[in-house]
Amino acid sequence: MAKDVADGFVNNVMGSSAKACLLAAVALMLCLSGSKSAQATTGVGPYVVPLVKDADNNPNNGVETWIVAEEATVDIGHAVKADAMTFKSCSDAQLKDCTIPGIPGPEFRLKVNDRVIVHFVNKLRKSGLTPEANVSGIHWHGIELNNASDGTEVTQPAVDPTGGTFTYDFTVTRPGIFWYHPHHHSSTNQVAKGLYGSIIIEDPYEGQLRGSNPLVDGVIPSVAHTKTLVLSDITVCGKPGTNPATFDGTLPHVSGIQAWQINYQNHILTQSPSILCDTYPLDANGVYLKRPYGKGDVPNIQEPSLTGRMSEGFTVLTNGVNVGGRAGNPHVLGPLGLLAPGASTLDVQAGQGLRLQIVNPSPVRYMRLRLTDSNAGQIPLVRIGGQGGLLDNAIVEGGSPSGFDTKYESGEILIPPAGRADVVAAIPNNVTQNSVLTLWTEDFQRVAATFSWTPTVPVMHLKVNGSAAIPYDIGPNKPLRASLGAPAMVPVLNSVTGDLFTAPEIEAAGENGSPNKEIQLTFFTNLGAFAASIDGVSMPRDFDGGMASGNPFYLESARHAIISNVIELKVTNTTGAHHPFHLHGFSFQPKSLTLTGGPSYNFPYNEFLDILDVPASSTLTFLVSLDGRPMKGELSGLNGGLGRWLFHCHILPHATFGMMSELHVH
Repeated sequence: MAKDVADGFVNNVMGSSAKACLLAAVALMLCLSGSKSAQATTGVGPYVVPLVKDADNNPNNGVETWIVAEEATVDIGHAVKADAMTFKSCSDAQLKDCTIPGIPGPEFRLKVNDRVIVHFVNKLRKSGLTPEANVSGIHWHGIELNNASDGTEVTQPAVDPTGGTFTYDFTVTRPGIFWYHPHHHSSTNQVAKGLYGSIIIEDPYEGQLRGSNPLVDGVIPSVAHTKTLVLSDITVCGKPGTNPATFDGTLPHVSGIQAWQINYQNHILTQSPSILCDTYPLDANGVYLKRPYGKGDVPNIQEPSLTGRMSEGFTVLTNGVNVGGRAGNPHVLGPLGLLAPGASTLDVQAGQGLRLQIVNPSPVRYMRLRLTDSNAGQIPLVRIGGQGGLLDNAIVEGGSPSGFDTKYESGEILIPPAGRADVVAAIPNNVTQNSVLTLWTEDFQRVAATFSWTPTVPVMHLKVNGSAAIPYDIGPNKPLRASLGAPAMVPVLNSVTGDLFTAPEIEAAGENGSPNKEIQLTFFTNLGAFAASIDGVSMPRDFDGGMASGNPFYLESARHAIISNVIELKVTNTTGAHHPFHLHGFSFQPKSLTLTGGPSYNFPYNEFLDILDVPASSTLTFLVSLDGRPMKGELSGLNGGLGRWLFHCHILPHATFGMMSELHVH
């Protein structure tokens, strides 16, 4: 056990009769530390993200930068080092003035209508595999950009390792929280190893919603009281033979089941470090390695078949660092235990507002967030925006609105893989000075039959130090954009102006496709095989990174539509698992979510999204405006909206297994 801890498995240990004598260590095992003495290679702590380097350092002139992907050893806390994949940003073509490679990659902070030019350089080492596994690229997740800059298998050739390049050039047109990550061959593994970063595009109405006195919060908290949280997970191997079987069974679990670890000690579905690192290690193409990983390695997680394993990483990171554990259960009222030695805290004032702009780049894990005071009392998380900028009015999510069971409690926030949320918490005015509040992530029942069996662990600790001059207040329905009048409110898509191509039109264009406005998420193919798919059609993957082979061309599940139309589409989840549905290139406006044979949730607010979690046996109905935009390198025109735009489940193994197709805009 001591070797497990020393080798970096501070939050994952094998069940054993020795647990009773290791209670002090168990508190530490809740999460690795993100203290000032154990920072990530970025040189900042878990509550700060580095920013991109701009070529001219002029925030009024957009951003031009060089983003480099390369392997680097990062410190994720408590001297646990991971041999990860990282992004860094440079201000010059010679790659001399750069940020330090780290997890996450540097953050883009932009304004609406900024032009972004990114010269991507792939300096990953060649894998030595056939096909080459370390080809890569960058997908600008959620950005409504020109098709040539979308960074996917159907829009650009993959960039070769050891120095291959590609330039992305686009203008951002919608405020919100976005992120960037690879989307070519082996992208599941590359994201799991650290290739991701955040993008914040400021809402133009934010300044009007803040108080003129910087000491007093307005409708939304000040810039000083706003933090980016990139919440992710990772598995790091120890020395061969020391890797633990599963999480320690004494950690709290949201299901309340105390003996869950008995059935999941070393189950293939848990992707335990023992399996990932020792007994069944895979190379980046999903082939059995026949040798264990070494200490510090981050194992590959993508299997070539859906019948294989698929689960979450074993260490949760906040901006690349594990913040440190805490004893206690956030669902059991009473004093929570002490923080683990070296746990990282952020100072807050009693009565202040705290704004968290959260990104979840995890390949599989749902982040179900709950904020508690030091007595496990819940502090509501209020959502003010997310993927499409600020909302008209603040909302409290969770519970069972209109009888629709969300599977998480009111005042919690659920962020699926690739999801984002703009959240505000009002720190209670009566909290005890020097007490510590904790933000936790809990397990979520993403499969109808069972939980994922991940324990509850902290992702942020807030230490109360002082009091705000005027207490901040936020609650459901508090006006945000609505307080500025009708012209500032979120535009509403109501009228459908076009439809999908009919079958004769598709055939006349010489392409395959479906005119069915209902997209089905399926776990079986039309041949009866068990495989993730769209409409029973699995998309073949790009296994060599080239455009000439491996890429699917106009599958039977493709949809075709005309630029500038507003169309209505449905997504029906026929499976027993949740799927976060993501549409590239265009933001959609959800209208309803209906359980088969059950209640329907009609969205009472307007919002633009690029991803939405679709529960098992339910149907999402949404409208999408197929807006044109300039082509790459141009300043005007609509043709940049033409082309092939992927849609898929953003549980990355599902997408890689084949739950992906495309919307071809003509």
